Amino acid sequence: MSDLERNKQVARDFFAALSSGNVEALMQLFDPGITVNIPNTGCLGGSMSLREFGKIGALLGEACPGGVALEVIELTAEEDRVACRVNGTAKTAAGGDYNNQYHMLVKIRDGKIYETHEYMDSLLVEKSFAHLLKK
Repeated sequence: MSDLERNKQVARDFFAALSSGNVEALMQLFDPGITVNIPNTGCLGGSMSLREFGKIGALLGEACPGGVALEVIELTAEEDRVACRVNGTAKTAAGGDYNNQYHMLVKIRDGKIYETHEYMDSLLVEKSFAHLLKK
């Protein structure tokens, strides 16, 4: 398997672990110094450490108790980067639908994710989760 194919598999494993809420698997995929970047000005925007990302993940877990099912649509790999197009679907704790589309750039070194850049419909995130994230 080529390095590019290995990196794509790390990205697939990342989305599978996120979908299932498997924190242990996520931790094995992450470099401890990971930087998670969500470049928007909404409630979920900014650059964060692994610890900060974990806190956000816990709050989102409350908001969507069944998790967010992430379906990888397309992956493109070059050098240490994997560009990922992903659809996410969930039921919120309030019974509503949360369906978002994501584009994420995942950077991988030595089989570990050391940086991400996540783009999504941030207005949908605001409408769905701002009340939780501003606690």
